[in-house]
Amino acid sequence: MINFIKLLSKLPLFVLYGISDFCHFILCYIFPYRKKVIDQNLKNSFPEKSENELNKIRNRFYLYFTDLFIEFVKGYSMSKEQILSRVKIIGDEEVQKRISNKQPIILVAGHQGNWEWAIHRLAFTNYTSDIIYQKLNNKKFNDFTLQLRTKFPGILMMEKRESILLTKDRKDVPRAVCLLSDQAPQKPESAYWTSFMNQDTAFFTGMERFARDYNYPVFYIELVKIKRGQYEMRFELLADLPLSNISNGEIIERFARRLERSVNEFPEQYLWSHRRWKHKKPEQLKLKWN
Repeated sequence: MINFIKLLSKLPLFVLYGISDFCHFILCYIFPYRKKVIDQNLKNSFPEKSENELNKIRNRFYLYFTDLFIEFVKGYSMSKEQILSRVKIIGDEEVQKRISNKQPIILVAGHQGNWEWAIHRLAFTNYTSDIIYQKLNNKKFNDFTLQLRTKFPGILMMEKRESILLTKDRKDVPRAVCLLSDQAPQKPESAYWTSFMNQDTAFFTGMERFARDYNYPVFYIELVKIKRGQYEMRFELLADLPLSNISNGEIIERFARRLERSVNEFPEQYLWSHRRWKHKKPEQLKLKWN
């Protein structure tokens, strides 16, 4: 499978997008991938939309999803010039300023746009990036994904369970610590709960704890698909120092509100096939900040 992906990546993008179009047709009309999960997520997130509107979002999502996979494959053979021409960074001047002043920062995003190409694009900034990731169960595919994400210098992949120890060694290194923070937590009773996309939603507290423990400002990245094969990474300050002036949970709340705004604006570009709302809010929560 991995050798096939490597071979496939050598094809030009216009050919790969033709394959994506075919896969999109299959998903829409023959073998609809996770249709029940997607439909339920969309129905709960957009109660004001008609069934026809929701179906259109689902079908556009399928094309986004097949393009995302094709672009992941293409990433294996892409050059620096190709990455720079296809992923544009907007508004990271404040990030550059902080890091040039020896201040590490946190970059947080959701599963939208193309986060794989975003990692490649971060390799060509004037700062290094530590990417915290969840290890995949399939070792061969996990190793391949790590190889792909670190193909350019300037990217350090940090497995989630090891990131605390690694960060202690690098806590004063001026860099960007990057997280995707919209996954469903494994322990909902210890999560931060808020309304997100019209539903009670659990969020990991790790991003905010990380920021507070190391006194790092937090920036949000909106990952947006402008057109096929063209993306923007839009940076904005989410929480500035001193974080002691911000109440516990407020950083996560700001992230949830900002991501929600983006999902509403670009609904087909969110990962609706993920079982984001598999947990129900427990009657008794065990969240403690100290």
